[in-house]
Amino acid sequence: MEGSMAKRVSACGARAQAIGKQKVSCASLFWLFLIGSVTGFVLEGLWCIVLKGHWESHTATVWGPFCVIYGVGAVAVHLLAVLLQGRHPVQQFLAFSASGAAVEYFGSLFQERCFGTFSWDYSQDFLNLGGRVSLQTALVWGALGLLFVWLAFPGISRLLQRMRGRAWRVACAALSVFLAADLLVTSAALVRWRRRAEGAGPAANPVVRWIDASFGDEAMAARFPNMRFCGAETPPPSAPSEAEQGFGA
Repeated sequence: MEGSMAKRVSACGARAQAIGKQKVSCASLFWLFLIGSVTGFVLEGLWCIVLKGHWESHTATVWGPFCVIYGVGAVAVHLLAVLLQGRHPVQQFLAFSASGAAVEYFGSLFQERCFGTFSWDYSQDFLNLGGRVSLQTALVWGALGLLFVWLAFPGISRLLQRMRGRAWRVACAALSVFLAADLLVTSAALVRWRRRAEGAGPAANPVVRWIDASFGDEAMAARFPNMRFCGAETPPPSAPSEAEQGFGA
């Protein structure tokens, strides 16, 4: 029994080490970010189906199915796999837990400081840090990191090896431009949503008027159903619980 377990641990370590030996490039990290973002969007939607009985979009952008925090997490896991190649799975688990907690914490802090909103609140959980992250979610990030390294990344790594050549470079550049524009428009839409909630009147700038017309309050609420305003005078609907919102939604 012990010999069988040791073989499994060794095999898992070998997979992680194989990943770590591959060359890290900006293009591969971008594709990992994109794959992680879309995968996170799907996982969050499936989580809502299990708990609520219906699909719910937990995207982080106004265009496309991108759950950005999962994309950042996927890149962090890949880079950690490179640094921790050959290490014991327990060490990897602790590193993935810490990195996942850091991504969630600073992602929540960035969202609050820049847009005055939050998308998750773990203040009711045991051993939470400002409601931004908790021990439970950190452990989940650790488990997800191991699963990705052992099960998903070998296949993803082989896929990335095939995604080379001029056509893929053009696709990478085009999607990079699209995603940059998506994040820029999303940021502007979130700022305007917040300002309208604070009582801002009609805008004079034509670009801002287009944003108001294209991404009004109802459209934003439907696009970001788990997002809440921080410190609003009129209390918004209660923030979703951890079970309702998923992890890093």
